[in-house]
Amino acid sequence: MLTIFARRAGAGRPSISLSALVALFLLAAAPAQVLAQGDVATVTAVEEIDHDPFEGFNRAVYRFNDRLDRAVLRPLAVRYERYVPPKVRRGVRNFGRNLREPTTIVNNLLQGKVTEAAEDTFRFVVNSTVGILGIFDVASHFGAERNVEDFGQTLGRWGVPPGPYLVLPLLGPSTIRDAAGLVPQYLYTDLTAGIEDDGLLWTIFAARAVDTRAALLGADKVLAEQIDPYSFVRETYLQRRIIDIHDGKAPEVEDEFLEELLEETD
Repeated sequence: MLTIFARRAGAGRPSISLSALVALFLLAAAPAQVLAQGDVATVTAVEEIDHDPFEGFNRAVYRFNDRLDRAVLRPLAVRYERYVPPKVRRGVRNFGRNLREPTTIVNNLLQGKVTEAAEDTFRFVVNSTVGILGIFDVASHFGAERNVEDFGQTLGRWGVPPGPYLVLPLLGPSTIRDAAGLVPQYLYTDLTAGIEDDGLLWTIFAARAVDTRAALLGADKVLAEQIDPYSFVRETYLQRRIIDIHDGKAPEVEDEFLEELLEETD
């Protein structure tokens, strides 16, 4: 599975550790969708896709990711939040999100969302120029709100089943479908795909990972309170993906913890 992150030119592409907790909220920091009434029952859908035939392997990878998070990523995130000024952190977050905009634009088009694709193209152009490579989110001041789409969501909209639940080393929760969706993203649409300088590439991935982890420090307590954190992460991930794929039209989830976690990623 890690071979999907090999660079087209043949050089090793670093997979940055977002840890089990960070990946729980879909790594890359996608905003939560509004929970509303719709035509798909969340609980039913989760039951249908929640086959975990690789649970033994997944739990082992989960433990590895969690230990790495505790030993490396979380301590860095705590210091980052403590010593780096909020405005600098905001700039880092905006920069990372801007790198991901082409992925959203392409997937909006693949899903037939022409209006959203036009809005996100406007965001990308404005923020990349006036916003200085996306460091400043100028487009939001013009009313262009950020959308987030990925290839896993597109495959889901096309009717491709999620397949078994899968925990990826360093990257965390996924499914066979979502893992496959990472291939075109990392190789083509994410702007880091065109960076040939390994040092710069590692720096960007590390900055995005630490900033994302810092934004989620407040959610640590929720995960720590769970009897079985692995199962909680799995259920939360699967429900969240249903909400993302259906653009927030899944029915209301009667789970206070889940609602709080979804709000954390706004």
